[in-house]
Amino acid sequence: MKTSLMIRLMQHVLAARRFAVVLLVFLFAGSLPVSGHSGHTDWGPWSFDWEVKDGAGIAIRNVYYKHELVIYKANMPVIRVRYDGNASGPWADRIDWGNLQNYVSLCTSLTYGCGTKVCQKSYWIGSRHWLEIGVYATLGSYRLYPAWQLSEDGYIMPRLWSAGLQAPANHVHHPYWRIDFDVNGAASDQVFVYDSIRPNEGWGPGWHKYTQELNAVKNPLTNRRWYVRDNPTGHGVWIIPGPNDGFADLFSTKDVAPRLYHYPDEGVPWPFSRTYLMQRRTTAAYGITPGLPLRYNVELRHTLRLPV
Repeated sequence: MKTSLMIRLMQHVLAARRFAVVLLVFLFAGSLPVSGHSGHTDWGPWSFDWEVKDGAGIAIRNVYYKHELVIYKANMPVIRVRYDGNASGPWADRIDWGNLQNYVSLCTSLTYGCGTKVCQKSYWIGSRHWLEIGVYATLGSYRLYPAWQLSEDGYIMPRLWSAGLQAPANHVHHPYWRIDFDVNGAASDQVFVYDSIRPNEGWGPGWHKYTQELNAVKNPLTNRRWYVRDNPTGHGVWIIPGPNDGFADLFSTKDVAPRLYHYPDEGVPWPFSRTYLMQRRTTAAYGITPGLPLRYNVELRHTLRLPV
């Protein structure tokens, strides 16, 4: 099973636009050798540091696109798992260096990996050129592959592949990505939400500017998506839900959570328990902010197939 979020970097003023669907195909290509707990990558228009720390899987940091800073740090601090009927868990899975494997076997005849704990590879899907950096991990009975895919024309896709059963029951994985946007630097970032049915509030039809921390959910009926914008330049980043991201439920009631940057919170590993979600810390306005962390959650469902 796999799931993804699509992030698109844009270098223009805020405007409602239609985007073509990106073909989400996982291909293996020639690997770029990587070793150690951290490193740096320059590829095409992208430049970023990467690290494995704090139980947050593979993180990218100081991400530049065409020499412009867009992300200070992005990682996946937790994967919460709920089994039907409480057959196991709930679990709060976290991936650190000790979980990583050079190779992961899904069955006796199917093995994935690149011979190092961190894999980088580039490949083409149609006319789009991609770089992928990811890690293979085992936690209990799970085999997990979290990764970041970056395209030459400005897309970032956080991805998670998962296989395995901790108990013989249907269950749902909820990965949480934390992305600290610093578009053109930490100051003056704004966040907007778009819904096709919203009247013009001064930002164009459909657009609403967030002025306080809140929690939101996806709504495909209104083509809901988010836009993080640098106020002085108008450059920004779209946050576009993936087609298979699932929906919030009673176990995981939030899809998107914009937050003010607050170092005591952001500089430590995931502080919450397996049953507790991050809550709204403050209602302070952040029309213009020093950095903008945004948390995004999806639902990855595993259905047990019984023999017939």
